[in-house]
Amino acid sequence: MLRPNRHFSPFKLFLHRESRTAVMLNPKVLTTFTRDLLAEGYRLHLGRTDPSEGRWPMLNVARRFPLAPLRDYLDFVLHPDRYTTHAFVRNPYGRLASAWKNKFFDGHHRSPQHLDSAYARSIRKYRLAPLRAFARAQGLEGGAPNTLVPFDTFLRWVASVPEGRRDHHWEPQTQVLMTDRLSYAAVWRIEDQLQDGFLAITRPLGFPEDWVIDKLARPRNTSKTQARAYDDQTAALALPLCGGDLQAFGYAADSWTAY
Repeated sequence: MLRPNRHFSPFKLFLHRESRTAVMLNPKVLTTFTRDLLAEGYRLHLGRTDPSEGRWPMLNVARRFPLAPLRDYLDFVLHPDRYTTHAFVRNPYGRLASAWKNKFFDGHHRSPQHLDSAYARSIRKYRLAPLRAFARAQGLEGGAPNTLVPFDTFLRWVASVPEGRRDHHWEPQTQVLMTDRLSYAAVWRIEDQLQDGFLAITRPLGFPEDWVIDKLARPRNTSKTQARAYDDQTAALALPLCGGDLQAFGYAADSWTAY
């Protein structure tokens, strides 16, 4: 039996009970692309115009991602060993940099005046406000309104929150994927195992391999702004946050140089 942690959600779990295939989605690791590919594949190749077949009609995600019946999620929690479970991971340095850039660097540049009010409301209220308060208390840059939160301030703030209680976008991937309690058939690195991973997942569903390969070859959502995140100082701050993921998923300790 799986004993889920606080990051578990049915809305981040793909289940195909007929083939006993499961995919645990990992925030900041192609989640939108994966949802879109599965939903489109259900429509084109399984004849399901509604990927969730009318289930969960009150939820927008049900129209964008195949949600399984409640009994299937219960079956997975009770008997995870019955499923071939997959997940994708990315370089943990890159994932941390992407989280900062997407939530705070890009948010700062959403308006020409760099106003806090231009941030997404949920980020402004639940993430930016406590981060700025932390920066002020520690005498770090980024504490004043309408100023950029530097990457090093973000990393120090993340480190101040105990592992297991952080936002899932910058929580270690081992925590988000519950690798301490869930056995995976494979965990695929998106940098060098992306095609193999998607083919392994979609083959039991009956998606044509050439269609999957074509989807993977198309450009995915990329950032419109550029920001170099790492130098020796920020890499030293990030290493304690990344160490478990580096070891668990086979990334080099000096791979921060790519970001």
